[in-house]
Amino acid sequence: MTTLWEHTEGGTLYSVRQSGASIRLYSNRVFHSQWNPNKPFAGGVWDCLSLPALYRPIDSLPRILLLGVGGGAVIRQLQELCDFAQLVAVEIDEQHINIASEFFGVDDYRVSLLHDDAIQWLANYNGAPFDLIIDDLFGHSEGEPLRACKLTSNWTDLLQQHLNDQGLLVVNCVDSKELKNALSEFADSGFRYGYRWTLQSYENAIGVLSNDPIQARDWSKNLELSGLSAAMQRQARAITRRPLKGL
Repeated sequence: MTTLWEHTEGGTLYSVRQSGASIRLYSNRVFHSQWNPNKPFAGGVWDCLSLPALYRPIDSLPRILLLGVGGGAVIRQLQELCDFAQLVAVEIDEQHINIASEFFGVDDYRVSLLHDDAIQWLANYNGAPFDLIIDDLFGHSEGEPLRACKLTSNWTDLLQQHLNDQGLLVVNCVDSKELKNALSEFADSGFRYGYRWTLQSYENAIGVLSNDPIQARDWSKNLELSGLSAAMQRQARAITRRPLKGL
């Protein structure tokens, strides 16, 4: 693996490395993001953040909000999947924004990369609601990832407030226990339907939630219509997707 760039700032060691065609971002040894233009969907946890968009038709998600950018892999994947008009991505770490632009190739005119505290930004936001919100707010402690914003009722209410009635919320959790413990908060905030997405090689559990029904058959149909290669479709179908009980 080749190190393309390293920089230490504020006690954080940023490292961008290349392995074959893959670009990887590490912060204090935590593997944050990976992008391979030849294999946009290669079995990483990022697949579980972007592919749930296919529960809705690709032209029905014009406004997307991404909370937490990392290296920008999810943005690049959404470019492959969705016919969006605007994607707002909020990231507290300015170096991550620079890395997304310089190394991960995030330069779409439809994408706004905002350097801000995503939690405070959403609390102050008073614009139009979004059709898809992805909450990927993660930090790290002693080399281990952890959520930057706990899934309290205040937070789930705020996410619900800025989501369209038919919109999708995708939330990255450290593990299945964290997601399960938050189900009552999601239910109290008005979310009625949901799925849990997991990959065997990752502990993360991704919650996909909505006020409107989420149908597995719709996801499969939209995957077939996505234009992804047969190999990438097989990779997508290998993700474990189970209905959330308790909403």
